[in-house]
Amino acid sequence: MKKSLLIVLLTAITFWASTLAGDHFRYDLYQWAIDYEQDKAGLSKQTLQINEQNYYFLRRQNPSATDTVILLHGFSADKGNWLRFVQSLPVNYNVVALDLLGHGEHPLDLTREYHIEDQVAYVHDFISHIFKTPVHFVGNSMGGAIASLYAANYPERVASLMLISPAGIHEIPSEMEHLLADNINPLIAGSIEDFYQVVDFVMEDAPYIPQALLKVQAEKAISRFQLNQKIFADIREDLNKHLDTRFSDIHTPTMILWGKQDRVIHSDNIKRYAASIPNASARLLDGIGHLAMLEAPDISAKAFIELTSAAQNKVQ
Repeated sequence: MKKSLLIVLLTAITFWASTLAGDHFRYDLYQWAIDYEQDKAGLSKQTLQINEQNYYFLRRQNPSATDTVILLHGFSADKGNWLRFVQSLPVNYNVVALDLLGHGEHPLDLTREYHIEDQVAYVHDFISHIFKTPVHFVGNSMGGAIASLYAANYPERVASLMLISPAGIHEIPSEMEHLLADNINPLIAGSIEDFYQVVDFVMEDAPYIPQALLKVQAEKAISRFQLNQKIFADIREDLNKHLDTRFSDIHTPTMILWGKQDRVIHSDNIKRYAASIPNASARLLDGIGHLAMLEAPDISAKAFIELTSAAQNKVQ
């Protein structure tokens, strides 16, 4: 009931804002909505500088919690993709949702490299600076490839690994692969209409977002058009490096979730991905696209809790 009332309220405010107050109020409303979702998740916005590199992240700290989870978003996304997932996690998890290099609050920098190895090094500096004990990882798409390679490189720092439609293995071509062959990239928006199509493409069961707020997201994405092209090109180069050959070095408890209707990376790749990681479990989610943590946050969070519980039992 409360959720329905919130949707009605947001819709009404959005219509009024778009009609009477223009762009300025629309951006204020967007920030209010983000702050509201962050507060519901118990997350606070933080910035940290390590070795002259800025880190932008959302953090939830519970003094009595013993487990920490690091959340890594996908290409062209940011730390805000995890808000509803975190809302479904019990408070006995400390949480960090990190903006990956070139994303979120990071400046538009076309001069640096954004390869998976660069992202892994970036994450490692952050983890080794803050955390002394192993942490859990959840990675989506590009973030899944980063989390996988991180677990292979630094097994002593990873308590468990959950991968949501992870990049890294593309043996079975997806709808996106066919579009890329025709020089169409369905993940990069050059206009507001393009962005709406990106949202439709990546999600089968998208959560409701008022139109004015969606337009703000679109404008933010368009402002990063050139950078997104650069990052995507770096990631595509990584496919030729066969990074997945390292996945056999992952020995931490691993669960792979994949939306059956994923258009970005074909869900049938889940079999090869699971086979590449010793003792990994795999689960297909019907009616879900590329972003299960946004489309089905309760189901995704429940799967994560199952994974970490099993990992703790294994240690004991």
